[in-house]
Amino acid sequence: MNSGKIFEKEFKDSIPNDTYIFRVADPPQSFAQKDEEGNFPKNNLRFSAKNPYDFILFLKPNLFPCELKSTIGTSISIQFEKKEKGKMIKLHQIAGLTKDNKFDGSYAGFILNFRKTNITYWLGIEDFNRFFKTTTKKSINEKDIVEFNGIVVRQELKKVAYRYFIKDMFKDILEADCDF
Repeated sequence: MNSGKIFEKEFKDSIPNDTYIFRVADPPQSFAQKDEEGNFPKNNLRFSAKNPYDFILFLKPNLFPCELKSTIGTSISIQFEKKEKGKMIKLHQIAGLTKDNKFDGSYAGFILNFRKTNITYWLGIEDFNRFFKTTTKKSINEKDIVEFNGIVVRQELKKVAYRYFIKDMFKDILEADCDF
């Protein structure tokens, strides 16, 4: 299992029993029909469905749509143009989180895990968008996250797996919202 999937599993396993969690299923990479020779015809449409984010968490009365990212590096790459490939944070994820953040009681954002420093952050989509609109950088690092109001998600290593303190994260997100 890759490190990103391990992070998702550990995060999901940390969700308290009184919190609803929905994992938005990852779509197949493409839908297309091959010809008799096993090739994709040039005129055959191929596409890949794009999920707006990974999880929907609900702790009455608040909704937390979130996209999880994990890296061994010092920064997380961001897609700035549709034609760019291989970036960790994609334009459709930014758009999906932004769209679903507009509802009263909704707190959409990224949960960004830096394995090198063993620190995980919550970065609300409004704060991410402020960074995104004001930077010329192609990635976001821990210093940027802190500067743009990122919240450290408390975690502990239990033998080999991490446990994340999700209730504390919710409390910190709601308290930060009251500070504005």
